[in-house]
Amino acid sequence: MTEPRLQDMSDVLDVRIFGVPIAQGRPRAFKTPAGQVRVYDPGNARDWKRTVLAQVLERKPPAPVEGPLEMRLVFYVPRPKSLPKRERHPTHRPDLSNMLKAVEDALTGVVYRDDAQIVHLDVFKVFDASPGVLIQVRKLE
Repeated sequence: MTEPRLQDMSDVLDVRIFGVPIAQGRPRAFKTPAGQVRVYDPGNARDWKRTVLAQVLERKPPAPVEGPLEMRLVFYVPRPKSLPKRERHPTHRPDLSNMLKAVEDALTGVVYRDDAQIVHLDVFKVFDASPGVLIQVRKLE
């Protein structure tokens, strides 16, 4: 198996989203009076996904992309005032994998058909005074 090379890729999306990143929470379920079970996203995760989607809509491809993709995400989180200056890496909540899931879900059906198309992932979490996320998606040729 050969690994894809960077020069063999074409850009699908390259955008910086502003706002405090929110981790994807666990789905919540409730029973309706008719006895049906409904599942929904917690409110703050749903709002973050809408923020991501609203800012991506201007730069999205005309149709969801097919085929294998590479995704790079850099989450910029605010540094807590109480955190000592010697702490250089954000090792506290929100959890990186749950923040990733929220962005993947927001882009599904808009930028790509299914997040299963992502075959290579680079994800980082860093402190920054201007919170948000940098999203780069490239199609592997």
